[in-house]
Amino acid sequence: MGIMSKGKVDMEIDFKDKTISFTRELSKLDELALHFSERLSSTGIKHVFLSGYIAILFGRNRMSEDIDVVCEVVPFETFDAFWKDIHKTLDCIITSDARKAYDDYLNKGLAVRFAHKGEFIPNVEMKFKSTQMHNEALSLALDVVVNEQHIPISPLEQQIAYKLFMASEKDIEDARFLFKLFQENLEMGKLSSYLDSLEVPLEEARKHLGWSE
Repeated sequence: MGIMSKGKVDMEIDFKDKTISFTRELSKLDELALHFSERLSSTGIKHVFLSGYIAILFGRNRMSEDIDVVCEVVPFETFDAFWKDIHKTLDCIITSDARKAYDDYLNKGLAVRFAHKGEFIPNVEMKFKSTQMHNEALSLALDVVVNEQHIPISPLEQQIAYKLFMASEKDIEDARFLFKLFQENLEMGKLSSYLDSLEVPLEEARKHLGWSE
């Protein structure tokens, strides 16, 4: 199904099954996300992108300094292989030691951040999964194909519900943008279930999203 995004650029989006495809000029943020995803995949680390970058990926016109990615928990040896690979192009801006990043951050539910060498922004905030929503995001991820490059993202229903749960003006606008763009492709029962699990009142969600019966 073709969808037209009216964000920072006009682009036609094709949504079929669990794959969303489109072509557009990439920003520095996009290039960083796609590169990071490719290096995670090459090391065999299952991952999913979520939060604010998802709306930006589909054309929402707003700034962001970071990109959130959640990964499966992997042994240190796998993480160390990724660490050595990613440091060919990016630096960790939290610590220069792989063991410290693994033991003192990732394994304690904290994030490590990576950016281009000599820079701090934009950066990728990487975490290990730690919640049921993370588990579902990883297992139900959508495959987004941007200019023939692949990046996995969390289910749109989960993303919209979580943004309404966060409830800042920016988050609500992100949720509304995604809802309007993908309304014909969303599973409304699944969206309602996520809203319920996050204790976001359905009527409040409907008002924010412009979601009618």
